Amino acid sequence: MNLHSKLLNAVVAALLATLCTSTTTFAEEKAPTEKVVKKKYGPTATRLFDAHEYVRKNAAPDYWALSPYYDPQMNGAACSLASVTMVVNAARASMPLTASDELATQPNLLKKVNSSVWNEGVAKGTTGVDLDQLGVLVGQSLKAYGLEPLKIEVVHVDSTTDAMMKKVRSVLEQNEKNASDFVIANFQQSDYTGDPEGAIGHIAPVAAYDRKAKKVLVMDVDRQYYEPYWVSEETFLKGMATKDSGGKNFRGFVYVTLKK
Repeated sequence: MNLHSKLLNAVVAALLATLCTSTTTFAEEKAPTEKVVKKKYGPTATRLFDAHEYVRKNAAPDYWALSPYYDPQMNGAACSLASVTMVVNAARASMPLTASDELATQPNLLKKVNSSVWNEGVAKGTTGVDLDQLGVLVGQSLKAYGLEPLKIEVVHVDSTTDAMMKKVRSVLEQNEKNASDFVIANFQQSDYTGDPEGAIGHIAPVAAYDRKAKKVLVMDVDRQYYEPYWVSEETFLKGMATKDSGGKNFRGFVYVTLKK
């Protein structure tokens, strides 16, 4: 083979090598990437749609009292307002209302109570109200609609110990007996839904407690994304044993008992 042929072969080989490399790189660059699709709920939550046997076969008084008034929060900071509006309507369900009596709505409740704490707390773009403020607002809201609470207990869940679980179970069991008392939970939403983007404080009423299955039904007022879902006792406790946005106090629940 003469020098000219050797040079020609070398050039051809180099071109082929470059072409193969370019083709491989092009293929790698153009290969479609798989989009990761997150499920609506993580493993900690079960939709009521998928597990409704309890409310069909048991009295579930709070569920049936609250469900007709299931209200979506009017903005991202108004979970307290939506939750309390539901409770006020549920508490009035057994009252002899007249044709002129309006149901409680979020705007009307806010206006009737006329609390600067609430007005500022539920303004769009704010972080809402904390648990202690919620306890006060629940009492003011009930009184604004002619309801006299017998007792309002604010419980900060500062641990997930057996003692705290025992206390929470006791409240849930008592609450499940009739519709004259209600539990409003304050929790970190992501602990319940399984969505890390929801790692924020949230408020929602408890609709039922299945003691046998050890499950709690949460009526999440974030209706843009969620519906009623069950969480385990452990998850229920864990979500409340978190600190609020200020980092000062633990979350927990408000337990309100009405005069019969």
